[in-house]
Amino acid sequence: MEKFLIPRRFVRVKALQNLYAYTIAQKVHQQEAIEQIKKDFTFDSFLDAPDQKDKQAKAQSVAVALFSEAVATTLPMQDFSYPAHKQIEQSVRRRLGYYVAALGKDQTRVQNDFNQSKETLYRSLLYILQLLVAWYKWSKEIKGAQNPLEPAVHLLTHQLAQDPLLEALCNNSNWMDTIAKNSVNWSKDPYQIENWYRQFIQPAIIPKAYRSTPYNSVKLLEYILQAIIFQEGPMNDVFAMADLYWDEHKRIVKKMLIHVVIMHATKDLTAFTRFWHHPKWALEAEFYNRLLTIVMENNTRYEAMIGEATQKWDNDRILLTDKLILKLALAELLECKDIPFKVSINEYIEIAKWYGTTKSGCFINGVLEGILKGVENQ
Repeated sequence: MEKFLIPRRFVRVKALQNLYAYTIAQKVHQQEAIEQIKKDFTFDSFLDAPDQKDKQAKAQSVAVALFSEAVATTLPMQDFSYPAHKQIEQSVRRRLGYYVAALGKDQTRVQNDFNQSKETLYRSLLYILQLLVAWYKWSKEIKGAQNPLEPAVHLLTHQLAQDPLLEALCNNSNWMDTIAKNSVNWSKDPYQIENWYRQFIQPAIIPKAYRSTPYNSVKLLEYILQAIIFQEGPMNDVFAMADLYWDEHKRIVKKMLIHVVIMHATKDLTAFTRFWHHPKWALEAEFYNRLLTIVMENNTRYEAMIGEATQKWDNDRILLTDKLILKLALAELLECKDIPFKVSINEYIEIAKWYGTTKSGCFINGVLEGILKGVENQ
């Protein structure tokens, strides 16, 4: 498992996912602050004099406009002043304080998310290994009750019961300790894995090419992973409920599991630990945080660049995902000079095809080409 299994595209996608969540949260915080400003100037027919109604409405309108302008220009709270109306100034400063604090918490969460994703991948992998061990043990029990003169070699349960890699995993105290230390267990729903076993493992007939021998045990486990565990269905749904980004993460988990199986086959048990401490984790986390920081610091500038390059389009009709992909691409192209232009552009075009519409790839390509030509001519 010496080879680092996390592709750079995964890092870019994580940045996109979290930038999307951050952008939505930003809009929510802004709207909440505006609603609070409106409350500060709501006319109360019981407490306020009748002649205050129009004044309150006007003050409310001015305060909301000032707040929105301050947010749009990223004006620091301490620099905001409105001496013409002290109540408006106090209201806007107070809500700017709330808005900035809320965004600060979101930024911290977003910047920690890559390491959180690493932890999620790790725990998902351990959960699936524990699942395989449980199925192996039940299969051993069933095999022990069968007539030894009539071995059901065609059944998956029979193959699982004699799988040497799962036996090695089950008897490896270091692995079992690792699973226990990470509080990985199915005890919250003990009947879940048993139901899956009865539904998917017990009745299954294993293709001859995948039947376990000392030489093709890896193939058997690959078959279980790909044909049963990672298929769309109830098992996939359980993992998706526990992990918001499971559809993205499961590609990586599947790749890791196959490497774990191969690692057991070659007896290289320390490679698993080395992988999770691989120096590239820190490098990818740094790249992830760098992308997000650049976009957040240059958001107004990138908005203007995208707006100028998309004058033919109705700005409100441009997909948020497309706009965020453009911002990440600009951050990488303009600030990460160590990455070849062509590599960056192709990566974001492919990501746009995954997360946008059928036209998103062409749209991203065209807009980036226009912006970069403008930058070169400056």
